[in-house]
Amino acid sequence: MSEQKNTAEMLVIGGGVIGTSIAYHAAKAGIDVVLVEKNQFGAATTSQTARAFRTYFPRKPHDSEMATRSLAEYKQFSETMGVDLGLENLGLLTILTSPQQVAELEADLADHREAGAAVEMVTAAQAVELNPWLDPDTIEAAVWNPATYRIKPEAIVQGYVEGARRHGARLFSNVAVTGLDSDSGVVSTTAGDFTAQSIVIAAGPLSGDVAKLAGLDLPVWGQFAELLHSDAIRTDRDVHNLPFTFHPVSGLKTMGMGKAFLVGLERISKQDGLRDIWYQAAVDELPKWYPELEGVKLYSAWTGSLDVTPTKSAIIGKGTGKHERVLFAAGFTGHGLAQAPLAGQIIRDLYLGHHPNVDLTPYSLGLNLARLEAF
Repeated sequence: MSEQKNTAEMLVIGGGVIGTSIAYHAAKAGIDVVLVEKNQFGAATTSQTARAFRTYFPRKPHDSEMATRSLAEYKQFSETMGVDLGLENLGLLTILTSPQQVAELEADLADHREAGAAVEMVTAAQAVELNPWLDPDTIEAAVWNPATYRIKPEAIVQGYVEGARRHGARLFSNVAVTGLDSDSGVVSTTAGDFTAQSIVIAAGPLSGDVAKLAGLDLPVWGQFAELLHSDAIRTDRDVHNLPFTFHPVSGLKTMGMGKAFLVGLERISKQDGLRDIWYQAAVDELPKWYPELEGVKLYSAWTGSLDVTPTKSAIIGKGTGKHERVLFAAGFTGHGLAQAPLAGQIIRDLYLGHHPNVDLTPYSLGLNLARLEAF
């Protein structure tokens, strides 16, 4: 590569849905962008999802706002990018199991509505009408979020990659970062050195390690994750179009895929050899909420790593002092699909010196470092 091609105004590290969104929005604004990705675009965390997009995050109205505002861009994707995202409306049911839980989340709904999210409290009977596989005796009430969709992650990345290139961005796959000097703006890679005015860390679970190359403490790490799928269910009832259903108390998440159920489970660590314990917990938990699925076998659909933070929300912002040329957008905890469009716009605005039309307080590096110390 020539010296000219090895310079840029912005160098983005990470070619998943967050990094490619940043590259697209920055390039569209006239910024000279280079993006490097150590694998294929969208091949890591972005591909390791349930392929669902939701706009309600209990007790996190800031995340609901990010997702709701991002949805507007996705709805225009076919027109603006020429790529079909395969949006299928499913809706999200968040199952509540006690009067206390109902009271807590009902009080929280006003903040989500103010953030733009479509949410309403529904009765147990209404929840079962929306998802007939549920056991009504286990439900006190539920929160219904109709703006939840099945979506194609690979199509999002494809659209952003092609869109960024149309606006002049240079995107390189299979290029790993080996060094980062935030003082000089030099980023060393397996394809040679690049020099940039600003460096954006959007490397998913590897973001913390990339930041360490520059001496920056960015508390983002990878957490093992796995999604299971059931056998095909012998039934005449619809499974594929069931709403995405979440049980906060147990951490169980389900959605339909063809005639099978996709099943995820939070709460239990899958690190340090505890995967078998986690798997058995998922097997035991499923029939508690879905009695008809008693005895259904579960198999691994995929395993991977999610980028997590102390607050369980992303870290989005700009470094200070000797790290002032470093920007970051990482730690989306598996929700990057829901927040990528707005994250790209925020990083673009921070680079341009514009004040983002988003309150970044819940996403601040300082908040996450303080939470980490509290641990």
